[in-house]
Amino acid sequence: MIDAALKSLVWLGPALAPLVALPLLSVESRLSAVVTLSALPAFLVALFAPAGTIDLPWLLLGARFGLDDTARMFLIFTASLWLAVCIHGWSYLHGDTRRPTFFVFFNAAMAGNFGVILAQDAASFYVFFALLSFASYGLVVHSRTQDALHAGRVYIVLVIAGELALFAAIVLWVNLTGSLYFSDWMASSTTAATRNWAIALTLIAFGIKIGAVPLHVWLPLAHPAAPTPASAILSGALIKAGLLGWLRFLPLGSAAPGWDHMMITLGLVATFGGALVGALQRNPKAALAYSSISQMGFITVLLGVALAVPDAAPAATLAAVLYAFHHAFAKALMFLGVSMVGVMSRAGRAAVAVGMILPALALAGAPLTSGAFAKGELKAVVVAAGWNGLAFPLSLAAVGTTLVMLRTLYLARHAPHAHAPNAGMWTGWGLLLGGCAAAIWFLPQARGNFVISLDEWASDLWPILLGVGLAAVGWRAHWNTERISIPPGDVLVPLFGAWPRQRFTPSFRPGDQKAEPASPSAVRAAGAPLSWAEVALARRAGLAMILMAAAVVVLVIN
Repeated sequence: MIDAALKSLVWLGPALAPLVALPLLSVESRLSAVVTLSALPAFLVALFAPAGTIDLPWLLLGARFGLDDTARMFLIFTASLWLAVCIHGWSYLHGDTRRPTFFVFFNAAMAGNFGVILAQDAASFYVFFALLSFASYGLVVHSRTQDALHAGRVYIVLVIAGELALFAAIVLWVNLTGSLYFSDWMASSTTAATRNWAIALTLIAFGIKIGAVPLHVWLPLAHPAAPTPASAILSGALIKAGLLGWLRFLPLGSAAPGWDHMMITLGLVATFGGALVGALQRNPKAALAYSSISQMGFITVLLGVALAVPDAAPAATLAAVLYAFHHAFAKALMFLGVSMVGVMSRAGRAAVAVGMILPALALAGAPLTSGAFAKGELKAVVVAAGWNGLAFPLSLAAVGTTLVMLRTLYLARHAPHAHAPNAGMWTGWGLLLGGCAAAIWFLPQARGNFVISLDEWASDLWPILLGVGLAAVGWRAHWNTERISIPPGDVLVPLFGAWPRQRFTPSFRPGDQKAEPASPSAVRAAGAPLSWAEVALARRAGLAMILMAAAVVVLVIN
């Protein structure tokens, strides 16, 4: 009895800890800062808990939680991100009167994220995935500006569509396999008429979260609107929940004719299109959002190859997890770097510059970085599966990544709403910097292997040098990127017309005021009317999330 209770605490503790910590937000003392350690139990479980599962027949439809190799890797990098960003964000929002509300959503999303990783059955996965998705709405609309409320509307519409698709997909997969447990899903029939519907709904449900084209439109709207710590989590951890969903739900061990080629095509479109549009942005956070869309295109291509060649599925799954590990640290650190550019001292500016250049090089795949090894593993799987023709396009995509990184570094010099970092911001940023630098040691093929051949140097360097050369030519030719820039949300413009666009402040001085929250009347005047329900959700969502968190805790305890 005691052993079962202890196992339950180990596997549920990471998801419950952020919810249990919520009452600390009402304490008017320094004790409330303990909420910044909400991710610590998850981090400890990821590092030290043995692999295994536990069945809880009294929970939902018979829940199963546990830790396998995939879940452990996901939990290591997500717990690290939540811990570092939480410390950074607590200090970043020190002057914000809505900081407690922000952390209600933040902790609820954190609980959902950890629950998704530890869930080994579809019902539990769905509950925690919904908690993660809906709680993230509060992070997007935190500032209550016109842009934030519009981004929140686009996001919540897609979230609801995704939840409906996911529910339908689960029903179909359970019907095909006769089980809620992921371990039984490999036995799904490859000839059943409903299998294609299950795959389609799975791709849509998690494609929204991962930012797959053409379901990506919420990302470039949400990132600039949300506070920078929230942007770091949305890109570093939230979209990886979509990837985990694909890995859990898609039949990667069996062929899926038609779907494989579609995923490869859409992945290449995302990889190149995201980089192109990202290089034409005016806001550094919007550029980073498109960079995430581009980077997730690599993984989409990889999983498409796994559907085409079932024997390559184990290697493809490992490569996808390692790529996600690398991208999570690098992209989150880039976002936090945008919040650190208000530093005044010369030494501080140099440190922040290093802290942004390192992940930029990693994302571009520079030699001896985690990105080089992660991309090398990805391309090795693709080539071994017989898709040699994809190797060159995947290498060429690094040219676009280089352009986006250069554009981001340029724009970050005058990032809007930057303020001088304090001790807490430095601490969280430093933890994440260490994680980004150490990420290479978690890639099995890279541990201690820092001797690479000249061919490997050339293979990693030529796309970066070509990207730098193109940027230099554009600079010398005085290409006006302001005139040809594409607004965030891209395809929404021809579909639905104009909306309050993401504004970019060219410069920010200490003491400048942040944008004031938009009133419902102001938003209606701008052409984006909000219904009563949307206004009520924006104002009272914090209370709703507290009640939802309490309900989850009571359900689990009983």
